[in-house]
Amino acid sequence: MKQFHLTSTHYLTLESSFRTYLEILGYAPDTLRLWPVHCREFFFFLEGQGIGAIGGVQGVHVTDFIHHLKTRPHQRKEGLALSASSINNTLSALAVFSRYLRQSGRLAGEWLLPREPAASLPPPVLTTHQVRQLYESTFLPSRNNPIALGQRDRAIIAVLYGCGLRRNEALHLACSDIDLDRRLILVRAGKGSKERYVPIAQQHAADIDRYLAEGRTWFLQRHTSDYHQVKNGRPYELKPGATAEDAFFLSERGQRLRNFYQRIEVMAARACLDVPLTPHSLRHAIATHLLERGMDIEDIARFLGHSSLASTQIYTHLLHTTTHA
Repeated sequence: MKQFHLTSTHYLTLESSFRTYLEILGYAPDTLRLWPVHCREFFFFLEGQGIGAIGGVQGVHVTDFIHHLKTRPHQRKEGLALSASSINNTLSALAVFSRYLRQSGRLAGEWLLPREPAASLPPPVLTTHQVRQLYESTFLPSRNNPIALGQRDRAIIAVLYGCGLRRNEALHLACSDIDLDRRLILVRAGKGSKERYVPIAQQHAADIDRYLAEGRTWFLQRHTSDYHQVKNGRPYELKPGATAEDAFFLSERGQRLRNFYQRIEVMAARACLDVPLTPHSLRHAIATHLLERGMDIEDIARFLGHSSLASTQIYTHLLHTTTHA
């Protein structure tokens, strides 16, 4: 992701104080991490326009920034623009930021930030055959440590598809949250800070067990071994204290994995799947497949951690639409 390096101490201070404001209001960890970054992009844009302080921002600058979001390329997906959802996430951050400015006396009124209309077409749902292709792609030969990476990829599929976890829930999993004897995962970082237990199917439990015993061990190692990937002729070097000892998903540097997008894109490409995939695609797929198999919608809601049945009923509408397409 592009780094927005600010030169103005004024904007740097605003970003820090806005993060503190969000913390005081009790926003979720993902919001605390992402919304200040969205504001930083806005500040970076303002610096490029010669606006060195927030007091100089006028409506035209906000409008120009929205146009910038609509036309700039996606930073992770080459050749694509930002989705309406991504743009709206940035606008939501700026809306709360402008409220913060008004409440702290830095702004007379809040900015007008019209949201982008959401896409009318539902996202494509992976078939069970496509999920199988994705899974089988993890066994294909690779130069980049096929054993450990493949085991971690299968654990990713197990957690996101087999257990239906949200991206943030999966990234914050700890090894101590996984009970393979009872085949249960304790989800601690659930939406709304709610905890729940999620069952693990036998095959997925076996993949998780193998990753814990072998693949994850490699990610923790600080020396060359049969599992160790050598980069530029040298083993990876870890910074002191960088190892996340209890984090379930680890990066090649032994730190807590920060996202799944790259690995899912790699799996999709190796499986020759010509469909857009995100971590949510796998959660979306298992919800649909369980519904197809006749699982009660209330049980699916509990499995997914939905606080409202209305959230789960979306899948019944999508299934009906797909069946009658």
